[in-house]
Amino acid sequence: MAYFVFYLIKGTNGVVREAELKDSFPEYKEAKTYARNLRAELELKDVSDIKIMFADNEDIAAAKLTENRDAPILREWEK
Repeated sequence: MAYFVFYLIKGTNGVVREAELKDSFPEYKEAKTYARNLRAELELKDVSDIKIMFADNEDIAAAKLTENRDAPILREWEK
């Protein structure tokens, strides 16, 4: 298993449309350093679009990042 660093491409409605692989690493520390350097190069608004995913292969990692997840349920006291 490896750590994959992706750049997330979002659609007009804010949902992740595509995950573009930037690089993969066998160790988390290397992936974290690469992701930080990549975020430093981007404009401030795009910083959250760089993600690290741990998976068996690139296809599984991209699928996990692009899957549509339901919003968390807010309790009455959290509103």
